[in-house]
Amino acid sequence: MAVGAGMVSGLGFGTNTLSAMVTRASHELRQLCIAMGGNPRTIDGLAGIGDLMLTCFSNQSRNQRCGQRLMKGENVEDIQKTSTVEGVATADVAIVYADMCGLELPIFRCVHSLIHKHITPDEAVRILMAGRSRK
Repeated sequence: MAVGAGMVSGLGFGTNTLSAMVTRASHELRQLCIAMGGNPRTIDGLAGIGDLMLTCFSNQSRNQRCGQRLMKGENVEDIQKTSTVEGVATADVAIVYADMCGLELPIFRCVHSLIHKHITPDEAVRILMAGRSRK
């Protein structure tokens, strides 16, 4: 989600849009946690929301910087040559789990699709504004 937050910032959106995305993302994270048999209270605490806020709103977050760099046209392979970006692998795993659980998770899917250049930033904005993803 922090890669997605960097993408939002990299697209020129402000704090209000970023806050809305992070709020919706935390809901998706909670859905996935529940679907996989986890305790949703984990998401509500420091390990969930605390970490999500820190990595999404900090410009020192490697994941957040990765999202910004992706929106400037860099590719993920080049970014990962110079920086460890855990969110890229996490995005891949999240989609596998979402599919296993039959969850839509539009923000997760948009971030994943943007990382792998399956959609353009303009397409992502349209998809997210419509409240659905493109599989």
